[in-house]
Amino acid sequence: MKSISVLINPRSGSVPVDAADRMRALLADLGETCELRMLDGDDIVSPIKSALDEKPDVLVVWSGDGTVACALQNAGAEGVPVLPLPGGTMNMFHKQIHGGPCEWNECLRRGLTEGKMIDVPAGTAGDHRFYVAAMAGNLTDLTGPREHLREGHFLQALQELSGSDLLDLRTTMTFETGGPSLDASSGFATAASIFVGTHEESAFEFAYIDPDNPLELMASGLGALFSDWRDASGVTTLQAVDVVLNHERGKELRVTLDGEPTRLKSGTRFTRIEKAGRAISAQI
Repeated sequence: MKSISVLINPRSGSVPVDAADRMRALLADLGETCELRMLDGDDIVSPIKSALDEKPDVLVVWSGDGTVACALQNAGAEGVPVLPLPGGTMNMFHKQIHGGPCEWNECLRRGLTEGKMIDVPAGTAGDHRFYVAAMAGNLTDLTGPREHLREGHFLQALQELSGSDLLDLRTTMTFETGGPSLDASSGFATAASIFVGTHEESAFEFAYIDPDNPLELMASGLGALFSDWRDASGVTTLQAVDVVLNHERGKELRVTLDGEPTRLKSGTRFTRIEKAGRAISAQI
């Protein structure tokens, strides 16, 4: 029998209202018990730290990407391994750790019975840390309208686009990339994304776009709106462990880190950490 602590964030996008009862029932089927905490207050850091202070064999976190990232950051590189269960909207972090999409109960069962301990890489941007992706430029703010379209909320998508500069794809950034055994590169970008990748990879996937003409600009914007913008026309990808982004006029960079919007100084350096924490993969 393992020592298991469970954290459930009931405010995450797809966590059911009876999550605690379901969790205890499934653990009982597996012959396990747990110390369970609901992250239903504004402060989620304190209960996360309390759970880690108990030094369990595994910390189960049923939530969206942000709560899992917070748990890993507080656990540290050599801390308690985290078993994330998908409870958010996108669950990109969960897919990255488990190898693909899975239901929470399948992740829990497989994670506890045949899971594999893995190192979790991360990226840093100044004082910030991200585990899935950093995106910079106006084009990256299309995430919200794109999700509205996927859910059939066309009016909300149009309202978010109306009067904004999201589709202003004029070049605003320069970049420099590099890293051990990797060729250095530099150029101009309208938008750029830095994907951390899995524990089996050793470098960022850096994707950028700088349209040459209005038609390519329009195709890029529409491609980003209706699909993964890495698949849009004119996008270039390369490998890097070190990326520096500059705003052409020295202004702050418009950035999202794991989906959370923020602003960073022009000249911010993005670096990759091979081991930022430990997780249990259900190996989907």
